[in-house]
Amino acid sequence: MMLELRTDPDRIALPTPHFPTRMQAVVWRNWGLVPIKRLASVLGASAKQIKEVASGLGLEMSATGNEEIWLKRGYITIIRANWHLLPFGQLLELLGWTEAQLAFTLKEDDFLWIKLGSFKPWTEPVRYRPLSAEEQELTRQIRETVAGLPDLRRAGTASGTGTAPGIGTVPGARLEKPFAFLDYGRKPDMRHPVQYREPAPGEIRMDIPWTIEAPDATPILESALERFATRHEQVWGTKWIVRRSFGRAPGAPANPVVRIEIAADASAGSEDHAVIVEEDRITIRAAAETGIMRGLQWIAGQTGQGRVPYLMAGTYTRTTKFDLRIIYSYSAVYGDPLLTPESDPYPEDLLERLSEAGVNGIWLQSVLYNLVPLNGLPKEMSADWEKRIAGLRLLAARAAKYGIGVYLYCNEPRSMPLSFFADKPDWQGHAEDGYATMCTSHPEVQAMLRDGISRLFGEVPELAGLFTITMSENWTHCYSRAVNGITNCPRCAQRRPGEVAAEVNGIIAEGAFRVKPDARILCWTWGWASGWGWTEKEIEFAIEKLPDNVIVMATSEEAIPTSVAGVRGQVADYSMSVVGPGDKSLRSWQAAQARGLRTAAKVQFNNTWECSAVPFLPVFQLIEEHLGRLKESGVTGLMLSWTLGGYPSLNLALAADYYWETDSHARPSIRERMEDKFGSAAGRAIADASAAFAGAFRQFPFDLAVLYFAPQNFGPANLLHLNPTGFEATMIGYPYDDLKSWRGIYSAAQFAGQFKKLAGGWKKGLRLLEAAGEKLSPGSERAYDELMTAATAAYLHFYSTFLQIDFVRTREKYATARSLSVRLKACRRLIDIARAEAGNAGQLHDLVCRDSRIGFEASNHYYYTVQDLREKTLNCRGVIEALQNIERQLTEL
Repeated sequence: MMLELRTDPDRIALPTPHFPTRMQAVVWRNWGLVPIKRLASVLGASAKQIKEVASGLGLEMSATGNEEIWLKRGYITIIRANWHLLPFGQLLELLGWTEAQLAFTLKEDDFLWIKLGSFKPWTEPVRYRPLSAEEQELTRQIRETVAGLPDLRRAGTASGTGTAPGIGTVPGARLEKPFAFLDYGRKPDMRHPVQYREPAPGEIRMDIPWTIEAPDATPILESALERFATRHEQVWGTKWIVRRSFGRAPGAPANPVVRIEIAADASAGSEDHAVIVEEDRITIRAAAETGIMRGLQWIAGQTGQGRVPYLMAGTYTRTTKFDLRIIYSYSAVYGDPLLTPESDPYPEDLLERLSEAGVNGIWLQSVLYNLVPLNGLPKEMSADWEKRIAGLRLLAARAAKYGIGVYLYCNEPRSMPLSFFADKPDWQGHAEDGYATMCTSHPEVQAMLRDGISRLFGEVPELAGLFTITMSENWTHCYSRAVNGITNCPRCAQRRPGEVAAEVNGIIAEGAFRVKPDARILCWTWGWASGWGWTEKEIEFAIEKLPDNVIVMATSEEAIPTSVAGVRGQVADYSMSVVGPGDKSLRSWQAAQARGLRTAAKVQFNNTWECSAVPFLPVFQLIEEHLGRLKESGVTGLMLSWTLGGYPSLNLALAADYYWETDSHARPSIRERMEDKFGSAAGRAIADASAAFAGAFRQFPFDLAVLYFAPQNFGPANLLHLNPTGFEATMIGYPYDDLKSWRGIYSAAQFAGQFKKLAGGWKKGLRLLEAAGEKLSPGSERAYDELMTAATAAYLHFYSTFLQIDFVRTREKYATARSLSVRLKACRRLIDIARAEAGNAGQLHDLVCRDSRIGFEASNHYYYTVQDLREKTLNCRGVIEALQNIERQLTEL
């Protein structure tokens, strides 16, 4: 129903003038993403004919063979690629989906319908047909252009012709297929070089056989000991023995001993631990097995960090400063991952890497009626709930071995179509656009929600907790998306927004606590903002009304005032360029702490929508500054990411230093950490490069519109258009050429100026980082490769954004110019921009070919493919040729 109603015949799909036919555009964009036979069926052709079309365009069979994983994990990329090409019927056939599947994905997969613009452009069905002679000639030109592009998959090397520093200079460049990052953790660790310095006075050798003496272990400790011994042997080539008793057995080697001691201590946190390092003995002491695991990880980190197998003698006592550290999977399928075990959102290797990065919680999106049947709802709405519950139980058990709890994102109760309320009209609350909320002021709705949460924890007692969003996002209670705090629900209109939101949190918490009293329920103040009718007093009122034992979480940098290019604004959503916490979050935490509630900060330490196409932004100084401020705020929990930012990166490793309080050992500086990891000379240069990145990133023209609509997440993949498209940019979906939406609160000149400053400053950091590559210590090449690739890709995105802004502005100057000289100058500038953009696309293409993480984000899948970047080259070629024709005409006047 929704799909039929939302197709808009008055909004015609974008043309593809750089392809002779739309049929060729369909083959191009889906080559390697969709099986050839299915593509042939969609277009009404044979597989042989589709191969001939592909061959004519210069596409190779070597790019195919990865289609199954694209359909499972990259379907959003496929939908986005075809949204302007195919009508719904052909799109469904291409995906192999039913209309109901597509409708569910558009609604529940992180607001995909909104990201696509909340409408489907009209397009005629696309069918195969033989090419005309003219089309064949144009196709030959495309084939020649493609033949001139670097093909790393075939050549096995990186191009060194790019203009951005670092392109082609990264040592050990690897070639990867899309989604290859799923197997990163399965690769064995590189063994450290055999030649390392002799131990200094007081250092204890760890590259000799030791015996670990441990008590009888549960699966958590058993797994931790096995992982530690296995990893130590892989890295240092020395086998350690694990013995389930104390004291040397008769005939056993007289190895030095690591003794594991677990002693109950109600005053200690579950992860707190002490490590006592002596000449022939190391004691790891904790109150719980997770504390022992963290002690083992600390030992592994200390030896790996300095790349020498030595520990300095001494006593190291570590207590948790932030005892809750939750993150989202870098690679999870957002919509319904528990129903498809083959799309495991948290494979074992990812759990292990996240645990080593200090994470102790992971989260998943959920819809309650998908997990358990709810009283009053049709049973078919909970189809396959038993499978999802089984998947959740399995995930919780696997994660527990790594000291990680599982949390669910709870945005409940979900709204329903008006027809749902035909037999229960009293349940209907706020109504809008054919949907209505189930009014949470009604006792029966309250009981349904409370009992559903209780049943969830009863079915999965291992579930660690939930975090709630009660404003914005989906329609849930009657104020959840009521603009300016005005609802048309007659019951809730008599109540305050804060009262209703607090009550929903209370119902959820009550349902959890009556089954699992120690469940952690995080009440996120996301959306408690003026646009939804919230004042500071309303926030304080709601916090006062929250139940005991919940955790109040606020977005750290929310509402911080900004002044970029002299324009005043404030932070909404997330930012790394603006460092939190701000006054609003501090006031929320203080209000919660005053009534005895624990507090948590929602942060982003890897990336944000400021640039989410790279796994991390190496702005170490900004992260350090943020953590230092949070340490003084009294918060004890961190939610480390939304759907973006979950990669176990160098950023997270640096942040982990702040999760612990130690007795006497100072926290290493960024420079010291970089020197330990990359060597003294390279480490200093890398620290300086990061400082340059951090300084440049502060120039980001922050505004919510910029985050959602500007092209910095798509970078060079966003096409250039000689004529205005007339389309409005969509939320992290299609930037189009909509400069007015891109720039938000900034003028066009201010907006262009800020991205120019950002790109220029970032480029200076790249030069420093590139120079560091010549001074690396042996064994640090792979980490440097990751750092260089992420930094270079970020630069290409920022620089491309500036060029696209400049292109649209110059296009407007050309169109409105009255003098021939102004028009000619604008024409030539447009040609220069298109050439630079073609170069950016080529350089990013090189990076994508050798690093499968570039361009990927969990809730948007791949922002672009190799084919998209090659298409940008064709697009620029067509733009340049058209402009050169105009240039000739202008010079002849």
